[in-house]
Amino acid sequence: MQSNGGFMGYSPVSEATSLAISSPGLSPGSRPLQDGQSAGSYSGDAVMTDASDVHASRACEKCRASKRKCDKKLPSCDRCKRLNAKCHYIQDQNFNNSNPNNAQVVFLQQSHSLASDILFRGAEPLEGITVSQILSLVSLDTTSGGVQHDYAHSTALYFNFIHPWYGVVHQTLFYRQLPNMLGSTESRSPPDMESSPYSHSTADNQITGQRSQSSCTGSPELASKEFALLVVLMNLNIRMRLTAAGEQHMFDETYRTVKRILALLLMVCADGPHPTVELVQCGALLALYEYGHGEIETAYQTLSQTAPVARVLGISARQKGDSGIDDVPLTLVEEQQNCLWWGLFILEQFIHQDDAMRHLPFVFESPTRTTLLPESQIEPQVVTPIPGNSLMPALSSPRPTLPSSRLLTTDVEVGSQKLGSFQVSAKTASIFHRALMIDKERQSRPHEKPLLSVFNDLDIEIRMATKNLLQQSLDWETKLDCFAMLIGALFVLYTPFLEILEHSTPAAIETDPDLTVALTALRFACKMSTEISCKVNPAFDSTSRSPAILCAPAGASCYRVILAYACLSRIFPDEYEACQKAITEKFESLWLFSFRWGFAEKMMRQLENKTGINRDVYLRNTSIAPPPRGLGYEQQ
Repeated sequence: MQSNGGFMGYSPVSEATSLAISSPGLSPGSRPLQDGQSAGSYSGDAVMTDASDVHASRACEKCRASKRKCDKKLPSCDRCKRLNAKCHYIQDQNFNNSNPNNAQVVFLQQSHSLASDILFRGAEPLEGITVSQILSLVSLDTTSGGVQHDYAHSTALYFNFIHPWYGVVHQTLFYRQLPNMLGSTESRSPPDMESSPYSHSTADNQITGQRSQSSCTGSPELASKEFALLVVLMNLNIRMRLTAAGEQHMFDETYRTVKRILALLLMVCADGPHPTVELVQCGALLALYEYGHGEIETAYQTLSQTAPVARVLGISARQKGDSGIDDVPLTLVEEQQNCLWWGLFILEQFIHQDDAMRHLPFVFESPTRTTLLPESQIEPQVVTPIPGNSLMPALSSPRPTLPSSRLLTTDVEVGSQKLGSFQVSAKTASIFHRALMIDKERQSRPHEKPLLSVFNDLDIEIRMATKNLLQQSLDWETKLDCFAMLIGALFVLYTPFLEILEHSTPAAIETDPDLTVALTALRFACKMSTEISCKVNPAFDSTSRSPAILCAPAGASCYRVILAYACLSRIFPDEYEACQKAITEKFESLWLFSFRWGFAEKMMRQLENKTGINRDVYLRNTSIAPPPRGLGYEQQ
């Protein structure tokens, strides 16, 4: 790739395009005009000359497409240099190539018109998308059985139902920024379908729509678009998948539009402007949405694209300071960055739990002994508008106080009142991560029997944390992701023993210490998971409770539990009835979670395809039904 004007960039046209100069005293490598050709018969790339004051007769194609003023400098205009972009000129036929310094600029004919190149017609695609258009995606979302919410309502629902277990958006900072970022749109009526970006998916419509007054590369305007997209993604993540009105398609036009806009924002930031933290939050919420509805590989890709932006912004796990004090309050910005990193880290652990994702590398680094837990998140609350300001809600509870210690390895029982819900999620995710690391290391020895001594200490920590959480948690539904991570960690460690157990007799298992420990651990994990289902399922066995509060990753362990019970019923035929009853409980949990998240539906399909288990057999007597028409949030 050629370097031009002190920068390097990718050309949006064929690299076969060459540069040439014809003037007195040119180097032997220069290409002169061919016989019978005139300078005016060429069009193509502008080229470097020895003259510093040579200008083209018309604007470059990037400035023309963007309708911006071009200084017409050769070989590159100042705007293209600033944007780190290739500068291309198409010269008029009557252009006189001579200049005061007697230098001659030659343009080489292309095999196709640059104007037909899609990247030239869309040189600045974000300029055709306004903040109001992005926000219109909230009101255009009719997948919830015809119920429409404005974005203020959607964000309030998000902070009540997603934020407690996935705190990637700092509530205080969000509402502090909201009036400045989106306040100007309050006086406008929501754009209709025709004004929504990509509502008619043609390249020309994307580019020739209404353009902003200022450049989309300017920080304030670009930041507002990123903030608006964040609001839309918060709305996207509160959508219910299944209601009494029927099943909703989760990967619809709204999702596809949001994904394309995020891709454009990432592309624009890679081309120059410094990204904002909202761009990372957008990636975090899009990855959650994709994972939550069963597109696990796509979620990993989104997470991988988001991670470099997070690193550029310095978003990482906060470490214990040099002073040795770990309970010093962080600033709001530091708090936001720490919570955002932990949210991304937690989601990645669930992604790697999937069998198809085990071989992929971790995107985020492992926490260390000096890593600080995130700040305690504000618990679910009713958000009411401040009189006279519909954008700024009044929080019904004060900002929580710091726990006495926030070191990840602090000797604090998981589930105690010393840790907030999101802090417990972070701590259990770090335990889960250690189990995944052990599993990845032994993947290099697929035919060797796992060594129990390698993870004996981790096994003890998992069981104690699970018991404490069971005994001390009254709000079961807000801790389901923590239970799923702890139970999932046991299955990660001991699932390799299942095949060995199934091919062993009960007598052989009793005489093998390792198999006895593995069987005990698997029984413990199954029992804990079943106890949770027995407590949670009845709570949602009526229309008075909505599954809106249920977290996306919590259904992951149900799949492993059902497989384990199926295996145990074959090893111990006398336990068949008890295993069938437990499998029924777990299928009811998956059925319940499938109202909210498509991930649970995917797990049920996998069980049917892999084992031949028919879900209808286990769900024929269930009284759990989808929530009423609408999002199902009104019952909370």
